[in-house]
Amino acid sequence: MNETIYVSVGGLLALAVAVLVVIKPTRPATVTALAWLASIARRAWWWLRFRITWKGVAREAGLSKRRTKRVKKMGVGEESIERWRDPRLKSVTTSAHAVTLKVRTRRGQALADLEAFAPKLAATYSADAYRVYPPKRRAGSTVMFELVMRDLIKTPTVAGMPEPRMQTESVLLGRRQSGKPFHLQIEQRHTLVVGASGSGKGSFLWGIVGSLAPAIKVDAARVYGIDLKGGMELTMGAPLFTQIAVTGEQALERLREFVAIADARTEELRGVSRNHKPAPGDPLYVLVIDELASLTAYADQDIKKEAERLLKRLLSIARAAGVVVCAFVQDPRKEVIDMRGLFTQTIALRLRSAMETNMVLGDGMAPFAPAHRILKAAQGTAWIIDEDGSTDRIRADYWSDDLIRRVASLYPAEPELVTISDAAPDDLPGMQLSLTDGGAR
Repeated sequence: MNETIYVSVGGLLALAVAVLVVIKPTRPATVTALAWLASIARRAWWWLRFRITWKGVAREAGLSKRRTKRVKKMGVGEESIERWRDPRLKSVTTSAHAVTLKVRTRRGQALADLEAFAPKLAATYSADAYRVYPPKRRAGSTVMFELVMRDLIKTPTVAGMPEPRMQTESVLLGRRQSGKPFHLQIEQRHTLVVGASGSGKGSFLWGIVGSLAPAIKVDAARVYGIDLKGGMELTMGAPLFTQIAVTGEQALERLREFVAIADARTEELRGVSRNHKPAPGDPLYVLVIDELASLTAYADQDIKKEAERLLKRLLSIARAAGVVVCAFVQDPRKEVIDMRGLFTQTIALRLRSAMETNMVLGDGMAPFAPAHRILKAAQGTAWIIDEDGSTDRIRADYWSDDLIRRVASLYPAEPELVTISDAAPDDLPGMQLSLTDGGAR
C-alpha cells in the first residue's frame, strides 16, 4: 500500500515539476509564482517521502526491533505473530533547502543509537550534508536530524566592507548551512582554526580582523599579530595591527606583554567584575597567530619551550580579562600543538583524516562533523560545535587582497591617539561610525 502511494505521489509531483519547466514564463510575476509552486511541490515530495519510507529505512538500518509472540488459537493450536517496534518519527518539517526530522527512541533503545544513525540516514536520502542536535524538550529521548537537500553554501561569497560600528562581542564571518548568517564570538573565547593547506584559513583570519576594524579605529580593540613565515600573511593588512612579530624573539616579547596585560587586568577586576567589557580606551586585546606550529613545533628549542609556557598561561588566565588568542594551524597532532584543549572554541576546515577531525572537534565527532570529507574546491567551509553541543557546517566569506588593503587604510590602528572623548563618529572620513557595540546576533 505504501509503495503504491509513494509511486503515485511521486508521479504527480514529477508531472507538476515537468509542467513548470515546459512553461516559458514572460513576466516577473509569473516567474515568482512558478518558483513558489516548484518550492511547494518539492517540499511536499520531501515530506511524503520521509513519512512513507521511515519505518522501512529504520528497520533496514537495525534501529527497529522485531518481536515474535506465540498466541493460542481456540481449537486450532498456536500461531506466531510478528510485531515491529520502531523509533517514532514524531514530526517532519521542510524548508526550501532542508528536511528536519524529530525522532524519539523506541523502548529499550539508547539515544546514542539514534545519533549514530545520522550518516546512514543522510546517505539513504542523498543529502548534501546533515547535522544532529537536541530538541528543546525531551532531550534525553529525542533527537533532531537536519538533512540538507539543497546546499546553500556550495557557491562561495565574497566579503564586503564591515559595518561601520564598534563591535567586539562577535563578528560576521559568513553563512551557516541553513543560509543564515554565521557570527563567531570573539569576547571571552580563545579560538583555534585548523585546516589543511589551501582549506581557506585566510577567510577566517581576515574575517575576524577585518570585522573588528571599526572597533580597532576607535581603540575598542587592539590586534597584535605573530607571523613567523616572514610576515607574508599579516602584513597585507598591517595598518590594522598594533604590532606584528615576524621573528621568534619578537613573538616571545608579544606573549610576555599579553601575559602582563592579563595579569594586570585580573588584579583590577578582582572583586569588581568577573568579565572585562571592551570600550574605547579600554580595549579588547586580540593576539592573532598565523601558523601556530611555527612557534610551538618548528622554532628553536629555547623559543619553543618558552612560547609553550607563555601560551598555556595566557590561554588559562586571559579570557575573562579581555585578552584573547586566535590561532591558525595546519597540523592538529599533539606533538605540534599539545595545548589545543585550552582553546574554548575550535573550527575544523578541511582535514586529512577522520582521526584529525576527532583531534580538533573531540573524540567521536568525525561522523557528526566530517571535516575530512570537505571538498578541496570548497575553501572556507568548516564544521563547528555550537553552544548546545550540536554541530553545524559553515562557510566563511572570501577576503580579497584589495578588500584587506582598503579596510586597513580606512580603519588604521591608532591606539595612542584615540580616547573615549576623541572617538566621535566624524573621525572616519566619508563614513559614519557608531560607537554602539553591535553584540551577537
